[in-house]
Amino acid sequence: MKRMHLMILAGLSLLIGAVALLPGWSAEAPKAPAAKGPPPPPPKVFEDGTPWKAVDQEAALLRAHETVPLVTEVLEETASQRRARLGDSAPTLKDQKHRYLVLDSPILKQEGDPSGDMYGPVRFMHMKHAAVVGNCTECHHRRPAAPQGSETAKCSACHQEPFNPATPNRLGLKAAYHQQCMGCHQERNQGPTDCLGCHARNVPNHKELVKLPENPQPSAVTRECLRCHDAQAEDMLTSAHWLWKGPSPHTEGHEKHIHLGKATNTINNFCIALPSNWPRCTSCHAGYGWKDGAFDFSDKTKIDCLVCHDTSEKYAKVPTGAGMPYPEINLKEVAESVGKPSRRTCGDCHFQGGGGDAVKHGDMNGILYYPTRDCDVHMGGMDFQCQDCHKTRNHKIAGRSLSAPVAEGSRSCEHCHTGQPHKHHAGEGHEGHDLLNHHLNRHVQHIACVTCHSPVYAKCRATKTWWDWSKAGDKERIPKKDEYGMPDYDANKGEFRWKESAVPVYAWYNGKVRRHLIGDKLGSEGPEKLTEPLGALRDPRSRITPFKLMEGRQMADAVHHTLIVPHLFGPEGYWKTFDWDKSFQIGMQSVNLPYSGKYKWVDTVMYWGLNHETMPARNALGCSQCHESLKGEKTCSRCHQDSREVDFNKLSSSGTDFSWMKARGRDVSALIGKTDYIDFKVLGYRGDPILTGGRFKRLPLGGQGEVGRDPAVK
Repeated sequence: MKRMHLMILAGLSLLIGAVALLPGWSAEAPKAPAAKGPPPPPPKVFEDGTPWKAVDQEAALLRAHETVPLVTEVLEETASQRRARLGDSAPTLKDQKHRYLVLDSPILKQEGDPSGDMYGPVRFMHMKHAAVVGNCTECHHRRPAAPQGSETAKCSACHQEPFNPATPNRLGLKAAYHQQCMGCHQERNQGPTDCLGCHARNVPNHKELVKLPENPQPSAVTRECLRCHDAQAEDMLTSAHWLWKGPSPHTEGHEKHIHLGKATNTINNFCIALPSNWPRCTSCHAGYGWKDGAFDFSDKTKIDCLVCHDTSEKYAKVPTGAGMPYPEINLKEVAESVGKPSRRTCGDCHFQGGGGDAVKHGDMNGILYYPTRDCDVHMGGMDFQCQDCHKTRNHKIAGRSLSAPVAEGSRSCEHCHTGQPHKHHAGEGHEGHDLLNHHLNRHVQHIACVTCHSPVYAKCRATKTWWDWSKAGDKERIPKKDEYGMPDYDANKGEFRWKESAVPVYAWYNGKVRRHLIGDKLGSEGPEKLTEPLGALRDPRSRITPFKLMEGRQMADAVHHTLIVPHLFGPEGYWKTFDWDKSFQIGMQSVNLPYSGKYKWVDTVMYWGLNHETMPARNALGCSQCHESLKGEKTCSRCHQDSREVDFNKLSSSGTDFSWMKARGRDVSALIGKTDYIDFKVLGYRGDPILTGGRFKRLPLGGQGEVGRDPAVK
């Protein structure tokens, strides 16, 4: 009997074991470990699954490759003769059809041309050049002799192959481009005068250049790069992306310091601070093995060239690996496919800052890998890569952020669009009304471009706006998803709030920033401002600028009244021990500051600049969306009381169509019909400036009985 029982039990065990191997069986079966390999690259599709393409860029390339008949006869005129003939009818800015062009042509890609693949096509900012030059005929200098010939014929219509027997005295297209462009730049002392100033140099195929064994170590890849690029490595050693510190000319009180940065004394209300948390925080570092405070920043073999120059989309770093790549990655294959940086390589760090997508930046997230034109007109419309704006020389990248003090050069919208950006463009924007464009150009002196052209932030993906560290540690609390599908809690990190299509906080900003640094004493009133833009109504350098306001609650020493640097990552970190006191002891020791043993929770805020997710002109804020005074019967007619045939009401009411955004699933219901988009009183005005006066003088308002002018405005 006993033997029979044993046989039955054995049979049942075998049966259960067999069933456990069947697909779908999960009863008491251990969960398979999460995949440890690198994450897949983002798909090259829009959110709806359709193949991605940058519409404006594609159209510009098609225009560039259009073949046009050769114009053999042109109207030969001197400059004075042409001016006399044209009089006031010469082509002007109103005749522009395209904001920008691509200078490329199949004519320049002839077989046997050894330089044909040296440089990529040039993205030519037509609007900028037209605004600076002023007279279109300076570039479009010849007119086809045919009566119907256009004054602004394409360059390739007259300039084609060099030494064309039909036009022996005419320059070829490449020579015409260079003579016209570089000659003008030199003559005016404006614009670039070297090749790389206009051209992005193509990277040669490295498959035959790279000599690596199978399965090389990361440092071996770098040594191979150094065979040809040692000078570039020397440049890298002094860059902000390598040191995570550098000059801080825009930080109040620290203008001459060269050591500010994430690697030293900056603090935030996200992951708080780098010291003692190196292996986790440095997973995005452009180097290998920064796992503690003893990292050797002079060792060129520790530079990670692949993190910026990978084009295979197979390279990725371990999130907790101190900058080391996943061991499964074929580094030889990646090294053989290096090229120029891209939104993918930049975005893998900058879109994912703070430990996840869209956490830190309100205007950067994974959607920007392959965005729509309405999400970002530059990246989604014209296929801009990050370096198209953030110009880079010797591994120094122009651009700066309020979140970090390091600056290696400045960039602004005006670098491309000039200080008079509002011009007529057929089919888009403000319908060519010179009156409106005049006022909009005046606004540029007082309002940052993104104030109007990014009326909401995080419009493509929700961003974190609140982080309460004091709520961390509740292992029993079950995280919930908010209306955007984002979690409201993490036991390791605390409580969160998220926002989508949020209205920015507006402030005067003159380019200077006030920062709270590690070791600074807490203020006595209100939330502690970790970053704060500086500026004022009466400061002529200041402009109204939009910001994401990040609010949070974090740890502070109750006796020394300083913010605490916690030790979060590692065997003794809070994320393992859930012991705040131990975490604070280790963290403060890492920054050589005392910890009293008593702590408190304090509210903090950070201002984060918004410079991406720029919307097309048709979605910029309209006049009446900010100026409530333009919503009634009297609009522009307060000043313009002439007989011109202009529909002032229509002119002032054109602007962002929030109903259109709502129809596409964005959380903007509260903004439909809003006429006080910017709170002028918060900015120091008595009210709507149209009624109360401008920054420095009274406005010359027409009509009788106007009320509300600000007597304090002189």
